[in-house]
Amino acid sequence: MKRLTFLTLTILVTFGFCSLPQYKAAKQITADTITRVEMNLSDFGVESDDFPSIAVLIDFITDSSVCKKSYSNPEFKPSTYKLSNTEIKKVLQLLQACDLDKLKTDYKVAMTDQPTSTAKIYTTQKTYVIKDYGLKGDYPLKELYEIVYKL
Repeated sequence: MKRLTFLTLTILVTFGFCSLPQYKAAKQITADTITRVEMNLSDFGVESDDFPSIAVLIDFITDSSVCKKSYSNPEFKPSTYKLSNTEIKKVLQLLQACDLDKLKTDYKVAMTDQPTSTAKIYTTQKTYVIKDYGLKGDYPLKELYEIVYKL
């Protein structure tokens, strides 16, 4: 009876572990890893009612994103979309290719009544906050806007 119980437990344990789901290896986080980006791209001030405001969250640790689009004009319905994995990787590559410490924290254009963007870039060491009045900031900001706006 003991042998049968031992054999049954051995079989259950052996084959039970075979059915466990396989998990992705955890991403390696280093001292200067970019972990996420939050952007608020505003349509405030733009005369075109069909230009959206977009609230963006990109999490590089989980390879996920959410973009919430809204409009000043009530005729346009709000919506939510996600960036593709390729787009998320491209955003990360753009950020890694630039020197975040050299980006200005405030960009402005001379024209009035322009939209404003606020971008927060989170790393394991620091948070970078960038305000961009006119959406004309230096590299890589314009490229980021193009990806998020899906231009």
